[in-house]
Amino acid sequence: MAMREFSLKNVSDSMGYPCDLSLQMNQISRLILVPLMITTCLAQQESGLIFETGFEDEAWKKNFKGIERETIKIVEKGHSPLYLPHSGKALEILTPKNAHYGASIEFPFKNTKGGEPTEIYFRYYLRFGAVWNPTGGGKLPGIGATYGQGGWGGRPSNGKNGWSARGLFGPQKNGKTPIGFYCYHADMKGKYGEHWLWEKDQLGFLENNRWYCIEQYAKLNSIDQNDGILRGWIDGKLAFENTKICMRRSPDIKIQNIWINVYHGGADPSSSEDRLYIDDIVISRHPIGPKSSP
Repeated sequence: MAMREFSLKNVSDSMGYPCDLSLQMNQISRLILVPLMITTCLAQQESGLIFETGFEDEAWKKNFKGIERETIKIVEKGHSPLYLPHSGKALEILTPKNAHYGASIEFPFKNTKGGEPTEIYFRYYLRFGAVWNPTGGGKLPGIGATYGQGGWGGRPSNGKNGWSARGLFGPQKNGKTPIGFYCYHADMKGKYGEHWLWEKDQLGFLENNRWYCIEQYAKLNSIDQNDGILRGWIDGKLAFENTKICMRRSPDIKIQNIWINVYHGGADPSSSEDRLYIDDIVISRHPIGPKSSP
């Protein structure tokens, strides 16, 4: 059988538009782009990817609430003499002297495909600024589900009103800042959350002026069971694990948001002007790990 020679004319003739070159090119573009888009979508579903950003453009703002504070801005190389970027631009969060906030930025799951999950991985890169020197403790980014009712701010969790596992930092000592989880959970005692430092192999003690890969994992417990999980990794190494947590006593309580909270206190405000930097956020249903080197 003779093979028909391929040409733009043959393509357009077969489509019933023998002379319209723009239609020819449009059809060919669709033949190429549609499979590519489907492949990309399937790859994202397989990877479990929900969201990622390196803050290189303004698109990230559409996915977050609470970004209006003057203490939040995007910076890049040359921002200050001692600052080195992780990759391109980054989010700078300033806590002024004698202040508490920082930031309270939320990525809500409600409007994402699949809605609020019951387990999630959250990775970000963290760099404490050159003069970061907290004399007290405070909050760092983490995972939240307070529903405006319980699980933060001295509103204890009872398993039916909310819970949270924000990050925390403690007072700097010998040039290092301890980090961990600050957790409001259904079995908590007292008014405020529990401090769970990432002490395994001393991984959760961070220096200034260095980028660290922080990854958190939360899996909610079966109702009324103590089988909920929190894990934390630093630069891909397990720094914390608790597999016996009760976050909830109702199936209505899930994971509401990723909570980029930077707050000095408790009661005591920042004793100095403290800056930290965040970059390369990924939110996923599957493990993430550190970013591959270029």
